[in-house]
Amino acid sequence: MKSRESNLIKIIAIGPLIFIPLFVIAIILIIIIEHEQNFEKTLSKVEENLINIEKKAIKSKIDGISDLIAYQNDLTVKKLTLRIKDRVNSSHKIATNIYNKYKNTKSQKEIKSLIITSLSPLSWNNDESFIFILDYNGVFHLAPNYLKHLEGTSIIDFQDANGIFVIKEEIETVKTKNEGFLWDKFTKPTDPSTNSYDQVVFVKALGFYNLYLGSGEYLETASKISSNEILKAIQKISENTSEYIFVFDTNGNILLNDSTPEYVNKNFYKIKDKSIKDVYLLLLKSIKSVDNKFSRYSWVNPETNKEEVKYSYIKKVPNTNWIIGSGFYESTIKSNAAVQVTKLYEDYHMRISYILTIGFISILISLVCSYVVSKYLKSQFLKYKSRILNKSGELKQLNKSLEDKVKDRTEELEKSRESLEVLATTDALTKIHNRYSIMNIMEQEIRKLSRCGGNLCIALFDIDKFKDINDNYGHDVGDIVLCTLSSFVNNFLRESDIMGRYGGEEFLIIYKNTMLKDACIVSERVRKSVSEHKFNENVKQVTISIGLVEYQNDESVDELFKRLDILLYKSKNEGRNKLSF
Repeated sequence: MKSRESNLIKIIAIGPLIFIPLFVIAIILIIIIEHEQNFEKTLSKVEENLINIEKKAIKSKIDGISDLIAYQNDLTVKKLTLRIKDRVNSSHKIATNIYNKYKNTKSQKEIKSLIITSLSPLSWNNDESFIFILDYNGVFHLAPNYLKHLEGTSIIDFQDANGIFVIKEEIETVKTKNEGFLWDKFTKPTDPSTNSYDQVVFVKALGFYNLYLGSGEYLETASKISSNEILKAIQKISENTSEYIFVFDTNGNILLNDSTPEYVNKNFYKIKDKSIKDVYLLLLKSIKSVDNKFSRYSWVNPETNKEEVKYSYIKKVPNTNWIIGSGFYESTIKSNAAVQVTKLYEDYHMRISYILTIGFISILISLVCSYVVSKYLKSQFLKYKSRILNKSGELKQLNKSLEDKVKDRTEELEKSRESLEVLATTDALTKIHNRYSIMNIMEQEIRKLSRCGGNLCIALFDIDKFKDINDNYGHDVGDIVLCTLSSFVNNFLRESDIMGRYGGEEFLIIYKNTMLKDACIVSERVRKSVSEHKFNENVKQVTISIGLVEYQNDESVDELFKRLDILLYKSKNEGRNKLSF
């Protein structure tokens, strides 16, 4: 045993002096050999790598722009409908303000005249789009200039190019839905041809005199506007570079090309310059290939004004007849490759010199370190036995202490979490769900309906004339009323119903898996019981007004609360202590 231990000590003392310097030398040799191999490999592929990098960059750029164009085209209809709706809503606001201002001082005829005078100047897209006003009998009250002769007459039997009675559809829409979008097909007032174009129209009931207003816009006009905006954006991206982006369509129309601006908005089939025509035909042919490889051809370099070999990648934009492309010149790659080769040689010689210098220093340092390490290892080896035994006992004790501390800390954190959860979800005064908690529960129920179906009703009620209670008896009495009411109402609800304080004197009740008629029964029972209950000596009677709705499919929370507010105000306006649903 002692002999083995003695041999081990010798190995520990002498081993580092031999193995560490040898290891350092071996590493240095491996680094030099590998560096030389990588340099030769890199040198042989400089030009090829630059071409591949440039191709990937060009392809990525064109694919990205193609996706952006396709996305923008998809947004055209959405932007168009939002634009038209905004026009109509703005005009509706103007008309409503005029009506509210003069309804008690002017006649119906005078008010109509003021509205028509205010809205008639509104037009867009060279008078293609305008605001029109009709009544429910189809009588034109405000018409565009080219249809002024129809004002005062009924056009209820008016048909579009597809034979659809568009005026009847508009009247039906505003009567049943108050507002809505419709599609029709008409000739353009600014187009001398007899071609018909798709048009989107938005109509909205004015709410008085059986009138409605609307506006429309041709999809073809909106698409042109969108296309021009896209071309300007593309031109700005690539201007003043040799990697400019060019755009043409499958019909031969050149839409964008900074190198030959004189041919933009012309058809290359009609260009006399055969070389330019042949290039576009080559590009058009390559778009039909499956792999969409780069095309090689001669073209003028805008930076040198000389005809040079160029590689271009083109792509047809999905769902359009647009073809977009971009490329690079062979001379640019060769020039960049020469610069890079020179830099690679400089870097290579510098790195080899650096490696040799560092290697020599490392060998010297390794010899010194080996001697220090061997002495240190020898002195420490004998101490490790006793230290390991001592440390083993200490570690066991420390481990037990840490386990106890972790357990205590975990229990403290769990208690804190439970307390915070109660504070975050409970109303401090009434001890029922606060606004955050009840709204979160409602949103969870709505998401559950979207997955599983069912029924959900929401009731919003507040205390009638609660301000008078606070003013007459003080806020402490008001707080007692709030607490008593919340507890009282909760007793009348079913186990599945959930109640929370929405804010101030407003409360929210969620009727899960409940149809509107059943929710009405429970809500009416609550309203009646509250009105009959004697709260305290000061406040003998309290009444509540309730708005009740049933959730509709795909309805947002904002839309649901808008309906709730309307019904609650209805209960208030009808004398309070009412249920409206």
